[in-house]
Amino acid sequence: MTQTRRPSVPIDPDTDRVVRAARTPGTQEHTALTMLASQGRIHLPGGEQPSEAATLAALIEMGRQELQEQILEAEYQAIAAEQNDEDRAVRAAMRRRRRLSPRAAE
Repeated sequence: MTQTRRPSVPIDPDTDRVVRAARTPGTQEHTALTMLASQGRIHLPGGEQPSEAATLAALIEMGRQELQEQILEAEYQAIAAEQNDEDRAVRAAMRRRRRLSPRAAE
């Protein structure tokens, strides 16, 4: 069984407004949040009007996912920056070979 921590988190007025809107059916925030949940991108228990805690957890999850995407993007850019002209020439030669390969025509 996974134990869930429940830390106290200060909520500024803008975040409070967004959380309230995300919990209110008919708002753009609520529509966007439920759409993300229906796509399986976040977990949002609570049906039509999720609890404040569930809404905050979903927003934190979205932020965590975005953070991970930014880290991956930075890593990909670092890998690309490390590649030199020789690496590019080898990849170009491999692409040419694949295009000219008899199997490529099948």
